[in-house]
Amino acid sequence: MSKTRRWITLLLALIAIILIGWGLTATDDEKTAATSNNQDPTYTSSNSSTVVYNPAGSLSYKLVSDQVTYFSSEAVSWFDNPIMTTYDADKIPTWSVRSDKAKLTNDRMLYLYGHVEVNSLVKDAQLKRITTDNAQVNLVTQDVTSDDQVTLYGQGFNSTGMKMRGNLRTKTAELIEKVKTYYEIQNEQQP
Repeated sequence: MSKTRRWITLLLALIAIILIGWGLTATDDEKTAATSNNQDPTYTSSNSSTVVYNPAGSLSYKLVSDQVTYFSSEAVSWFDNPIMTTYDADKIPTWSVRSDKAKLTNDRMLYLYGHVEVNSLVKDAQLKRITTDNAQVNLVTQDVTSDDQVTLYGQGFNSTGMKMRGNLRTKTAELIEKVKTYYEIQNEQQP
């Protein structure tokens, strides 16, 4: 074998090794870029409707949203303009909960942000509506809390307080700190 042929073979082998190494590094860079960007959502869905049943098979709640964005790295779902409807044991809708945005975490906590409104769907309920800026709902126990100013509207009264603790299932709400209540006195009509 001539010296020229050896040098050409050696040069071609060196070029092949360089190209293989370069190809492997480019592939590793693409994998690193794909796995290191955890800010991208796993999926996004428009006009979603989620129906959840309790262990006994009864309808527990329904969550409708304009858009859902799920991040698997954090196990968190974000909802735009969510409306949640809760149901009692007889499958009758009891509450409608809405806000501008909501975050659902893996431990079944729903964090509501912006213009939160909870409306009773039962005609004879004493507590008709709850409004606040931010609130949290435990979807298992249906406990509702807010550390912002809250206003309760009921039959013949409205109350405002700086914090609230309540439960959708038991239809109770307790205002905490700086509570002000206004009553509307109805005059009975004489025949």
